[in-house]
Amino acid sequence: MLDIIKQSIMNYRPRRIPFDEDIRAAVALLLLEREGEVFTVLTKRTETVRHHKGEVSFPGGMFEPGDLDLEFTALRESHEEIGIDPGCVEIIGSLDDSWTYTGFIITPYVGIVNSPYELITNPREVAYLIFLPYSHLKDDRFSPVKRGPGWTSFRFNGDRIWGATCRVLMHFRDIIENETF
Repeated sequence: MLDIIKQSIMNYRPRRIPFDEDIRAAVALLLLEREGEVFTVLTKRTETVRHHKGEVSFPGGMFEPGDLDLEFTALRESHEEIGIDPGCVEIIGSLDDSWTYTGFIITPYVGIVNSPYELITNPREVAYLIFLPYSHLKDDRFSPVKRGPGWTSFRFNGDRIWGATCRVLMHFRDIIENETF
């Protein structure tokens, strides 16, 4: 499955949103394979972080002046939040830019984690990790709930996944399943 995902993402041409430098951010849609199943790593944020308290999100954050580019930002933030060495991630492409409800524009980078890899969370930022199986996104019983423009959500193991995280996951699935281009 990782080969299909890799080829689909490498062939995809993402849409970009022009934006001011002070609102740009990047996230990492990290993929790993365990026992033949592909998972993406999500974080449940703590209640003490500045933005998106208690929400489920991808590892990521704001572009900082010392960052080389947004891909660097996604990898730096992933290292800070879940302890992954950027050298152990193969970035295979990116997805469309997306707005967050707090006014940021995020660029999602898709990366494959060289497995096996032990992730170590930063307890100030991450309450716990969620390993979302790709099969969950394409399951016939899977149906996100639409709650108005941009407010689609779904639940996984008791956690609500919504907003930009949900939109990015749905877009990712649609690219892999050849439903949008």
